[in-house]
Amino acid sequence: MPMLGNPREDIESAIQTENIRDVLVNCTYIEDQLIDVMGIRIYGTPWQPEFCNWAFNLPRGEACINAWNRIPNNVDILVTHTPPVGHGDLCCSGVRAGCVDLLTTVQKRVKPKYHVFGHIHEGYGITSDGNIIYVNASTCDINYKPNNPPIVFDISLTHNKF
Repeated sequence: MPMLGNPREDIESAIQTENIRDVLVNCTYIEDQLIDVMGIRIYGTPWQPEFCNWAFNLPRGEACINAWNRIPNNVDILVTHTPPVGHGDLCCSGVRAGCVDLLTTVQKRVKPKYHVFGHIHEGYGITSDGNIIYVNASTCDINYKPNNPPIVFDISLTHNKF
């Protein structure tokens, strides 16, 4: 929760807030939205194929495809909660929890420089298909302990107007 260090009553009121965006400060919340930061185009979407009874679940197939179709072209950094299949999605049970339709959308149409996600904690790390760098930046390990160090990467501004 981004409120650590604040008085307990502030945290308790934040938990009760219907729209968590009302309590987020010093950050930009992006939900199915494109932002431009110094010429770098970043799109964020929280949707994921059904997984337990978590927020932002969608049935696999058409519902997920519709969510992925909202991702615009010419995105430099794509941020999703869920991984695409085959990249940072291998669960300890041996199941790949990533989304095939997301992978297809990312590789065939969106083609970002970076695709950053989390969700599958044991998939933490970086992979590539030779064109796109996939970053599973899960902070927590499989035991939900925040043990994974931040992943830092550089992106060139040379193609931008700076």
